[in-house]
Amino acid sequence: MNIKYNNNIEERFIPIDYNKLCSDTLKYLNINNTKLKKFANYLSRYYYDNSYEDLQILKNNYIPFSPDDDVLLDEYNIEQLKEKENILFSQIDDTLNNANYEILTKKMLEKAIEETSPYGIEVSINFDDFDEVKIYFRGQSIKTDIIKDPTKLYLKNKTITFPIYRRLLLVIKPKRLETRAEELSKLDGISIQEAKDKLKDNDILIKDNQDQNIYIKLFKNIPQIDLEMLFPNTKIKMKLFDKLKIAIFGGGGTISGALTLSAKLGSISVNPMSALVALGAFAGVLWRQVKGVLYKKSQYMAKLAQKLYFYNLANNTSALIQCIENAKDEQKKETFLAYIFLSSQKEAISKEELDKKIEEFIFKTYNLKINFEISDGLEELKNMNLLIDNNSKLEVKDF
Repeated sequence: MNIKYNNNIEERFIPIDYNKLCSDTLKYLNINNTKLKKFANYLSRYYYDNSYEDLQILKNNYIPFSPDDDVLLDEYNIEQLKEKENILFSQIDDTLNNANYEILTKKMLEKAIEETSPYGIEVSINFDDFDEVKIYFRGQSIKTDIIKDPTKLYLKNKTITFPIYRRLLLVIKPKRLETRAEELSKLDGISIQEAKDKLKDNDILIKDNQDQNIYIKLFKNIPQIDLEMLFPNTKIKMKLFDKLKIAIFGGGGTISGALTLSAKLGSISVNPMSALVALGAFAGVLWRQVKGVLYKKSQYMAKLAQKLYFYNLANNTSALIQCIENAKDEQKKETFLAYIFLSSQKEAISKEELDKKIEEFIFKTYNLKINFEISDGLEELKNMNLLIDNNSKLEVKDF
């Protein structure tokens, strides 16, 4: 397996470890300054302390909606819960934006659903089960993999290349059973109770009046055309190749069995024991075909479970913790680069010149094209009282 960042797409995300970035920047600028090295360490401590406060606020706002918490909760009315929910989603948006994630648009999701997985797994999903679906991603890359070639009867391998997201965060809020039943009742023209009976096996719907669940899942290296497999209400679809295989090989056996049974039962001289034997043989043929279909479906489910096992990084509160850490990590990179490059200039430079110099450094050093978030780094330097802005010409104070 080989993964490379896609240089045809410029992202804000800086996929370099902070300590390596600091070392490489000082080397690139030919700087051997103890104060600047101390500044890099200071930023680590500063953002560590800052992340704790942000995390506590985010965790407290998530508590009423977490499916994992085992603590006693305060009681809220509908208006209070809706207000808290809006605050929570706003905080998640801000955190993921600071972590340089992008929002996956509806158009991008629809395109992914229409395409077939490179691994041959096809699934469907019913978005009507959710009140809210939000997907964030960063690190668009190209993955090369080796798989069995179905056109060669799985006897030979073939190399495939496809786009992936290095990190993807899924936030979903399922609907309540009553809400979904009302919708289904109007759509199908059935009673509310009949709709509830049809939905009783839908485990994602919220059936407990005390629950307000919002699920948060963080994944890695997700194929862009496999997004639907991340949802909890996916249904496996048989591939055309497998349907044809069952129809050709299985169908032939069933038809042959049916003809044999018909011939035996149509015989005037057939005795009851022979009829029972013929019926048993035909039932065996039918069962083999059904078992073949069930086995193929279980194979798909096993593949799906295996992939999600390795793709999943964190869930719910743990996912929020990682997102906060990602955000602070990106912010300290941006702040460090802005400060170091400004401090290395002999005279004040413009914001645009600074942005260009940093992007040039990253491309020359790592062969990566990025859209550097210069405004965030400058804003932090301003908050630290280190930035001097003289008619849009920027410089920094000594640390």
